[in-house]
Amino acid sequence: MSDKYADNMTRDAGEVQRLNEQFEIFTENIGYILHPSVTPALPSAPRIADIGTGTGILLVRLQEAYPDAVLDGFDISTAFFPPPESLPSNVTLAVRDLKQPFPEEMHGKYDVVHLRLLITAMLPEEWEPAVRNVLTLLKPGGFLQWDECDFTACTQLRGGIDTRVKAAKFMSDAFVHALRDRFACGWNTLPGHMEAAGLTVITDMVSSDRVPSTRERLSVIVMGLLFRWARMMTERKAPGSLSGDELDRLEKEAYDDIKSGCYIRYDIHVICGRKPL
Repeated sequence: MSDKYADNMTRDAGEVQRLNEQFEIFTENIGYILHPSVTPALPSAPRIADIGTGTGILLVRLQEAYPDAVLDGFDISTAFFPPPESLPSNVTLAVRDLKQPFPEEMHGKYDVVHLRLLITAMLPEEWEPAVRNVLTLLKPGGFLQWDECDFTACTQLRGGIDTRVKAAKFMSDAFVHALRDRFACGWNTLPGHMEAAGLTVITDMVSSDRVPSTRERLSVIVMGLLFRWARMMTERKAPGSLSGDELDRLEKEAYDDIKSGCYIRYDIHVICGRKPL
């Protein structure tokens, strides 16, 4: 298995905390975990799979709404998995690679297959076969929901007259430029891939800053991600990487920008497709 997430992201305790905080803020801004077209069609005890589950937090939150559900999470790595004894009894996590075909015994098992924010782990040519792979998991009439972001539209906005954005913009632009090939696909290509696979597709789009009270927290989380990535590139001596001293200076300035009222926004896309009955 090739873990492309680890090309640009760390797999450590700090990333676990960031992912969990990010999940809660994203969900608050989207306004739901499962699209409103999905929930009325589900049985009282649905079978739900979360692909690229990471810490499993989505399944833990769904368990609160569906205590009798079967909730299975799959990821290419166990690095973010919590201890099994800390999970609800109906949540199970296991290793699977969505870029490889799923075994036949898993086919047609799930009412919902959910994926969220896998864009840094996906190459442009991998989206279509990934859609085909995960579709095999769905029951007839089941739903595929995939949430992704358009980071190419990431902007740094002033929240006040004296707000500064220079350092935050520099780091955001550097990150988007470095991963521009990955960020150019997914959020805009998934609807076509799902329709081509025979699904009836509904899309939704929301701003990452829809809820004003989340703006500062999300900006801090994003900035933490950017500097973790930048320091990883420095350690690897990647072309164009900055020195540790430069990053220390920029990190202080970027967080000062946020304190002054700078906040980061981008578009969140929810693509939901239903398999024919």
